[in-house]
Amino acid sequence: MKLFVTAFFSLFSIVVGHAVVTKPIPRALGPAALDACGLSVYNVLKSDKYGPIENAANKEESSYNAAACHLFFCRGYQFADNTNNVATYPAGAIVDFHVDIEAHHTGTANVSLVDLASQTTFGSMLFYWPVYANDTLGPIDWPKNETDFSATIPDVGTRCANPGACAIQWWWYAYNNQTYESCIDFVQ
Repeated sequence: MKLFVTAFFSLFSIVVGHAVVTKPIPRALGPAALDACGLSVYNVLKSDKYGPIENAANKEESSYNAAACHLFFCRGYQFADNTNNVATYPAGAIVDFHVDIEAHHTGTANVSLVDLASQTTFGSMLFYWPVYANDTLGPIDWPKNETDFSATIPDVGTRCANPGACAIQWWWYAYNNQTYESCIDFVQ
């Protein structure tokens, strides 16, 4: 039975999307993303918010602005579309996450703080999975902390004092060459 369930979910994962953070409120698409990423990329992102970024990257066309869209950073979603979703997390705040995984593909994942201007991570990872979404496991064996976990926000001084300076990024790279990201804008 376990083999059947594993085989079923492996087949099912080929058909559906994959994963996205649903808690806390992540960045969403909006008109700034459409302007930066172009219609074809935007339509792929809109049609499957769970899908790998590579699906959208395959649709880049002349209206894609690589200097503005940054598909492999916060999924190309723009801060300008999310100014009403900026969270406030003081040093030491414990932030609860929920990741909705629709298909498992073995890889590695982490949650990190990112500097939005330089598009780099900073500080230590807030959470790390050396093996994430192991597709050899069936649903009964999936680790709960892959979908529900908490991270403690460190003291970042004044680095994240202004909206648009920092985000928390959940990042998953599956070994089948698929990348998934969600960003949560925050201030401290």
